[in-house]
Order: sequence, then structure tokens, then C-alpha cells
Amino acid sequence: MMKELTPRTTDYLVSFGECMSTRIFATYLNKIGTKARQYDAFDIGFITTDEFTNAEILEATYPALAKRLHGDWINDPAIPIVTGFLGKGWKSCAVTTLGRGGSDLTATTIGKALGLREIQVWKDVDGVLTCDPNIYSNAKSVPHLTFEEAAELAYFGAQVLHPQSMRPAREGDIPVRVKNSYNPQAPGTLITKARDLSETVLTSIVLKSNITMLDIVSTRMLGQYGFLAKVFSTFEDLGISVDCVATSEVSISLTLDPSKLWSRELIQQASMN
Repeated sequence: MMKELTPRTTDYLVSFGECMSTRIFATYLNKIGTKARQYDAFDIGFITTDEFTNAEILEATYPALAKRLHGDWINDPAIPIVTGFLGKGWKSCAVTTLGRGGSDLTATTIGKALGLREIQVWKDVDGVLTCDPNIYSNAKSVPHLTFEEAAELAYFGAQVLHPQSMRPAREGDIPVRVKNSYNPQAPGTLITKARDLSETVLTSIVLKSNITMLDIVSTRMLGQYGFLAKVFSTFEDLGISVDCVATSEVSISLTLDPSKLWSRELIQQASMN
């Protein structure tokens, strides 16, 4: 019908599934006698950048959310059922999506805005595991993690949590508990700002696949200042996130975020710069 599929159109299109599912779930809860109220995130204060398909939540979101959800609860208490991974662009006022981990980020943002005691994230595994259960079937859940550990594990391959989704909880110092929807009795993993690491040898082993590795070799690096700054400014101009970096006297080796698509046009553009 539209005869186009821009990132803005894509975000608007994919928002409908979430809007429909939350309405269905809120209706079901009300039918079984649990009073609930459905909310579209873009209508209750989730204010984001206009970076469609990968928007970032802006600071103005927190007071707006608190005012709306607190106000509604005081006037007419009902369990809020909020759409995940959606927001409203602050300039465009169009529907945006938050990218990978967006639903968890929605939960932690609401948790920080309301100053909750604990945020729970329900997954299909018993919390954060000692390794990938698809590789080793005897993987066990890790009972406690710090936010730093959770971010490192997520960044380097653990699929349970996305590092960005933990940021609001970390800033608000609110514990996050990861539970299993298919095994509610499992204690899961509790993520807090600090924990006792005196007896810990190894927390978890993670694997990151499909990474792009780039070697930059230049004798001009030797004893020169500003060379690394030029290299990283090129990545900044292209919007490419760098994962790991190792340097020697005449070379830089780095891995690039696999979520960013590397096309031939980007590589040619980089080499021209």
C-alpha cells in the first residue's frame, strides 16, 4: 500500500503487533478479575531520539512516565500493561523502536521512573547461565551478578540481556531479577550493583560469533600522536561501534559490532576518507 519501506515506516508497521498483544492481554486480565489498564509507550511519555529502528530514550522520559503512571494509579488503581520497545521521537513525534533488548529497556525505564524495589525480566532460561546451553547442556544458572558483569557478558555474546537495557536499573540502583517463564520456581539470577567476589573464580563463559575483525597497519603510527583519534573518528562518522581493540607499534586490530551491517559501500567510503 505504501510502496516504500523507510526506517520510519518500518517502526510504525512493527508497532502494531505490540499494541495488539498488550490490548489482548489487558482484556484477558480484566476478564479473569484482575483489574488492568493498557498503555501505548509512545502515549505515556517514552520520549526518544529520532533514530528510527534503534532509538535512544531521553532523560525527559522518566518524569513524564512517573507523572502519568502514578497519577492513574492514585485515581483508579489498575495493573499497567505497557507496550515494549516503542517510543515517540522528540522532533518527529513519530513512533520509534528501541532496537535489540528494547522490551527489557522498557521495563527497566519504568522501574527507574517509579523507583521500584525490584525489576523482574522473564525469559526462557533459568537466569544468566554459566555458558550457552545449546553448546553445553549442563549449564547452570548464576545466582548473583553485578551490573558490570551482566553488561560484559551480554556484550560478548550472552543472549539473555542486552547491556543497554540494564542502564536505567544501574543508574537507579534497582536490583534486576532474571526469571524463567517456563520454570517459575527457579530462583533465577539477581543482578545488583555489588556482590561478594572473594570466592568467585569464574562467572560465565560466552561466545560471540559472526564478528568482523579489522587490521590497520601503518608505519605512520610509530611515535605519532592523533593517529588513533583519526581512526576512531572515521568509525564515528560511519556510525560503526567498535567492540575490542588491540594495538602494537605499527598496527591496530579491532572487532566491530556485528549488529551494524558492513556493506561494500561503507568500506569504500571509509577507504576514501
